[in-house]
Amino acid sequence: MDRRILEFIGDLRRAEIRISPSEAVDALAASAEIGLADRETFKTALATTLIKESRDLQTFNRLFDLYFLDLQALGEGLKKALGPTDSRIQDLLERLMAEEGIELDPLTELILRGGGTEMEMAIRQGGQHVGLERLMYFLQIGYFSRRIQDRFEWDEIERDLARLMQLLEAQGLDPGQLARIRNYLDLRLEAFRRMIRQHVERELERRAYRQGEKLTREVLTDKPLFALTAEEVAQMKSVVARLARRIKDALALRQRQEEKGRLDSRRTVRKSLQYGGIPMELKFRRRHREKPKLITICDVSDSVRNASRFMLQLVWSLQECFSRVRSYVFVSEIAEVTQAFNTYPVDKAIEWALRSAPVDFHCRSDFGYAFSRFCRTELESLDRKTTILVLGDARNNYNDPQAWAMKHMRERVKGIIWLNPEGQWGWGIGDSVMPLYAPHC
Repeated sequence: MDRRILEFIGDLRRAEIRISPSEAVDALAASAEIGLADRETFKTALATTLIKESRDLQTFNRLFDLYFLDLQALGEGLKKALGPTDSRIQDLLERLMAEEGIELDPLTELILRGGGTEMEMAIRQGGQHVGLERLMYFLQIGYFSRRIQDRFEWDEIERDLARLMQLLEAQGLDPGQLARIRNYLDLRLEAFRRMIRQHVERELERRAYRQGEKLTREVLTDKPLFALTAEEVAQMKSVVARLARRIKDALALRQRQEEKGRLDSRRTVRKSLQYGGIPMELKFRRRHREKPKLITICDVSDSVRNASRFMLQLVWSLQECFSRVRSYVFVSEIAEVTQAFNTYPVDKAIEWALRSAPVDFHCRSDFGYAFSRFCRTELESLDRKTTILVLGDARNNYNDPQAWAMKHMRERVKGIIWLNPEGQWGWGIGDSVMPLYAPHC
């Protein structure tokens, strides 16, 4: 079971859920203490030790259902497959085995007496060394089901059942009773084989989920942002949210390292002289970093609106990493939308900025006019602690680019970063004025 839990933790990590080694150890310890008797208690224990944010619960629940079968539901399904339990037949078999002292194969006993939980555990153990890691396609289900079946001694089971039937016949049971008992045993054998196939199907579903997540990321990576469907926009939002979390984690780790500081060997050696050269006190060099200021200027015309959406989501998800964040949107006119992010949740603020900001969304893009207006109204507020992040394709519709505005902005700030959704191959072609802005970025 520990191996299964570790595989489950691995898939959670691949789904961008942060789980430290100590949390994985806690999950193993909790599962060993609680066991699998109560599935909901087991699930709660894993969620408590592994999940730190409520938004990760949906992913956790989906993967948990793929890894840990609802054994209670399985038991109900098994009962349904077997039909009504004949307690008289079960009592008769139990009495016969007790009187005759029959020693049966462990799997035969499992099929005769076991419930869904015990059968599922036996199937999992039998499937450990059949190469399920190569399971990729639906057509392989039958092959791997047979591989698992071959791990069990079916000849021994048949011999045990035949011996039971002979003993029952020797006790004088009529042919009708013998036929009912044999049918009961055959039903349990068939249910066990069906459970093996269901186990392989669940393994395929689990692996398909992992491959599907990977394929989704690859499709979103290769597809132009303006061509994304509404469903793909929602998927991209999830990807951006995970990216923001990874960036925050990396920054938090760097901040912790900087707070601790690096070993200052000179000061440590100098201090050790009063202890006879023994470094009793370690000295560290600590570097204090001030949080930067960030200004985002986003083109929200139709061609790059989705790119602006995702950049605003990323920046405002990381706002605690900056001392101050201000955002502007433009098509031709430029307007500040910072107040919306201070008032509404990030998703709602982004929709407001892309649909209701005081700019004309239907006019043609004019980067030069927008930059010149920004330069005239906001230049005095810029300083060397500020970084400007511009997103746009620099398609200026043959208007005046007014590159002087970009030059003045660059002289006042720490740096300008320009994110252009269009490849460098298109810069300077047609109405692109990117080569005029690029020297200042």
